[in-house]
Amino acid sequence: RFGATLAAADRRLAQAVVTLREPSETNGFVNGHPMAHHRWLPSIEKGKGLALDELIESGAASFEGGQPWVGDADLELFGSPTEELARLEVREPIAAYYRQVGVVWDGGRLLESNTSGAE
Repeated sequence: RFGATLAAADRRLAQAVVTLREPSETNGFVNGHPMAHHRWLPSIEKGKGLALDELIESGAASFEGGQPWVGDADLELFGSPTEELARLEVREPIAAYYRQVGVVWDGGRLLESNTSGAE
């Protein structure tokens, strides 16, 4: 059994407790497909905008995984004056999974440049 919390600006936004029950034949599907990511890096010179502004796709070049485990999770979402996370509704929890993984990230694909509109 283990827990985790999510906080921003000293305000707790979410907490979870995961109880692992038994080894599992599968580990769900998270990270099983290429993902899109923003890469933003401000210029070292003040007022010069972004030095890097890209939308990229990346995926694992290779992967090794340990024994997956399945269990249950209790998730609580808390209100905040600046975040909308608590508006999410957990309707049908499927399961909680845990698995140690080792991944090699080697390259990707540029989807778009200058995506932020920042000057």
